[in-house]
Amino acid sequence: MGCLIAFVDESGFPHPNDEALCPVLAAVCLSEADIRTVIQRMYRIKMDIYERTDVEVKASNMVRPKALTFAKRNKTCVERIVQEIVGGIPSLRVFSVVMQHPDEVPDWVEEPAWLPNHYRFLLQRINGYDREADSKCLVAFDSQDEGNDQIIVNRMKNYLFRSAEGHLLTSMVETAFFVSSKVEEGIQIADLVAGIIRQHHEHRDKEPKEFLDWVDGLYYTVESRTMTVPGPRPEQLFRGIYEMPPKFFTLGQS
Repeated sequence: MGCLIAFVDESGFPHPNDEALCPVLAAVCLSEADIRTVIQRMYRIKMDIYERTDVEVKASNMVRPKALTFAKRNKTCVERIVQEIVGGIPSLRVFSVVMQHPDEVPDWVEEPAWLPNHYRFLLQRINGYDREADSKCLVAFDSQDEGNDQIIVNRMKNYLFRSAEGHLLTSMVETAFFVSSKVEEGIQIADLVAGIIRQHHEHRDKEPKEFLDWVDGLYYTVESRTMTVPGPRPEQLFRGIYEMPPKFFTLGQS
């Protein structure tokens, strides 16, 4: 049995005050055997384009209309990561949950014991892929601060240990790990993927058509790296990129 690492990050946040029209939570899953190759390719891409490696890849800075005009190095960086890593690493798989902008504050925001449904649904997909690959999976999140990181850990453990559904996710390592996006390339790739998925689904008409076409091209490569996976129960099948209905926005599960 091998080991997978799922790098998880979000683009936008499902809250009325957030500007994202389609917040996204995404996971980039990699075999431990391919981690060295991923790091080497990220190193080469950054050196080729920026001549330094301390560049933090963030979709909010790079997947923007100005990448097509004033920041063409960023455009090249995004395209090479998508082509050479997302589309070029055999073990890499993408899973995500796409939401809609909520009109009210979700119940789980004020209840730190509840795991939000978008996290639930993403973990189910990661677990399904782990089962198919006969692997155990470590989940790595983008670190925010100690308080928020602790809330995520508590919510995840409550879900895995206290709910009947969570008990079925046997391919998950039962805790979360946190890494800094400033230095960890896996989280940077997850950030980029989440941003591409969000931009594709929002498809804001006010953006230039050339930019929207560029995003769609990136998205098709990202989409090609996902798959349908079995759920924790025999009758369940889960699409890799899931558009979550509004009825699931407000509630979580403990």
